Amino acid sequence: MATAAQAPAAGSKHVYVLSLVLALAYLLTIVYASLQPFRNWRLPAADVYGFLGAPWPRYITFSDVLINICAYVPLGFMLALGLRQWLRPFAAVIAGTLLSVGISIAMEGVQMFLPARIASNVDVLTNGAGSLIGALAAPLFLPSHALGARIGALRDRLCVPGMLTDVGIVVAGLWIATHLNPWTQVFGTGHLRETFDLPVMFMHTPSRVLSAEATVVFLNLLGIGLLLSTLLRTEIRRGIVIGLVIAAALALKMLISAVLGKPQGAWAWLTPGAVVGLILGAVLLSVALALGHRTRLIAALVCIMIALAAINLAPDNPYFSLPPQLTNGRTSHFLSFSSIFRALSELWPLLAISYLTTAWWRQRRW
Repeated sequence: MATAAQAPAAGSKHVYVLSLVLALAYLLTIVYASLQPFRNWRLPAADVYGFLGAPWPRYITFSDVLINICAYVPLGFMLALGLRQWLRPFAAVIAGTLLSVGISIAMEGVQMFLPARIASNVDVLTNGAGSLIGALAAPLFLPSHALGARIGALRDRLCVPGMLTDVGIVVAGLWIATHLNPWTQVFGTGHLRETFDLPVMFMHTPSRVLSAEATVVFLNLLGIGLLLSTLLRTEIRRGIVIGLVIAAALALKMLISAVLGKPQGAWAWLTPGAVVGLILGAVLLSVALALGHRTRLIAALVCIMIALAAINLAPDNPYFSLPPQLTNGRTSHFLSFSSIFRALSELWPLLAISYLTTAWWRQRRW
């Protein structure tokens, strides 16, 4: 039986539960990214797990190693933090690492059924290293430690209490991360056409592309702004906080545009349609912030659902196709890593819709 010093603090329980929920969400993202393009499945020619005993690859690049390490750091971190509610710190680190390694082995094994993917024992080792790094960092973010306490204090000053709010904060944080996806327009989450071979409903014309871009940006800006407003305390200047979050997302989009070296550079995302959507969204959001809490929840839910439909019905936009020069050896590793952000970008609206539906249902019961 654990002593009082070894037992988790009662106030930390929601942190552990939230960490396990996030670990599950991130696991689904890894599965989604690992199994793309979801077609041409076939029986493997060799043993499914034969790659574990395969000879060491002839060439191993530093970028490959770094990418595989970084991809599993969040999973090891969240599993170790979540398992802390049942296990002592050292046991939670070991269990989180082993679970992550088991997931990596399972994903590599399933990739044996996909001709477009290559299973590798090096990936398993580097994924395991990343998991261990994340698991070792987890104790630093416990509420009982200085760093975790500071983060908790900032959260309490800005946001309303409750675990549901914590989930909403994570959903908003993941929305910012979706802007590291280089395949879509700004605020272009939920673009599923290429992944699932969805038909093109409308042919490309300049006016249709401009209208579609403006609609998607407008609805997503309004949706994420209203979602954020339901998380913040009433005494907080919500417009400033929401503006900072949106600015962070746009800064990431500028960064990814600059890294990809598109002709327009860091401003490649700033199309006429995006400008129209941003202006209209900002104006209407400033008015909508005065609505009641439940009304803002419903409005955010409706906006994100319509935006999801709009981006998949919109005509193809050639300005956001992947340039051929980005498939060379120097950038292919980056594109491989960005498949996780692509998966996150595609799945984010479903996550947001689930959260907003749950929040609305709980508000309705009150």
